[in-house]
Amino acid sequence: MTARKQSFLLLILIGFLTACLELAENPSVETDIPEAVVEEDTLTGHGESTFRLAAWNIRIFSDNSRDDDELHHIAEVLIGYDFIAIVELRDEVVLMRTEEVLNRMGRDYDYVMSPPVGASVKERYAFLFDPRIVHVIEDGKVFPDPNDTFFREPYFATFKAGEFDFTAIAMHVIWGKDEGKRQREVQELANVYQMVQAADEAEQDVILLGDFNRNPDDQSAYGPLLSIPSMKHLFQLPEKSHIRDTSLYDNIFFQTRHVTEYTGESGIERFDETYFGNNDDAASLAVSDHRPVWGAFRIDTDDD
Repeated sequence: MTARKQSFLLLILIGFLTACLELAENPSVETDIPEAVVEEDTLTGHGESTFRLAAWNIRIFSDNSRDDDELHHIAEVLIGYDFIAIVELRDEVVLMRTEEVLNRMGRDYDYVMSPPVGASVKERYAFLFDPRIVHVIEDGKVFPDPNDTFFREPYFATFKAGEFDFTAIAMHVIWGKDEGKRQREVQELANVYQMVQAADEAEQDVILLGDFNRNPDDQSAYGPLLSIPSMKHLFQLPEKSHIRDTSLYDNIFFQTRHVTEYTGESGIERFDETYFGNNDDAASLAVSDHRPVWGAFRIDTDDD
């Protein structure tokens, strides 16, 4: 071994012995540990104590009507919510494709879906949800309609998000020039709401959401529903849920005396402006002519 290598090894040994002596003399030396930081969910933008529930009419949402780029636009909107009631769904294939897009974007979803409903053109309802937050308590059912009151029967299921359990009823009211038919369907939703609620005395948290094809100021249509004690709807005119700012047909209803988990936070997502620069034709063709409506609910407590 050369003298130069011997000198180098000696320096290393001296440094090691010096460090050992310092540790022996200062046994209580601590390393600074940063305080724990509770971060918000980077995907939804909210903390673990609340979740966002939405309703969205995705125009003619079918496998044949959406390419992969369009599904990516749809997924960019959906990923901001933990639970979404989807109306105007036409087939399961497009839902599965959307689920795959969301998964590639970093968030896994599951869903329950109705069978086809409708007197002529068949549609489906779906509840899309993040299974890390929401799980199914009772599977979905189509509301019985022996008298054919509804063009498309409502669809409902019971879920639990954290400590908050609730039954969601999705509805897509008939469209057309006959306003009387639309009003009659909305009127009948009061009976649907009360019958679903009465079916389980232990579960009074019922949320009705979807596309009602009437503005909320139509007292003839909404009178029976709003006469239910403490019934609330989250959105009022002059807010608009149609991308052309012509109507407020999409809404969320519940009784405040039962659904006490509502945080007071809600909104209508104007994706047509955010992603399409307010180009209504492009937004409608690629995504929808309706905007999602949403509300936030606490999931760390439950009043039932």
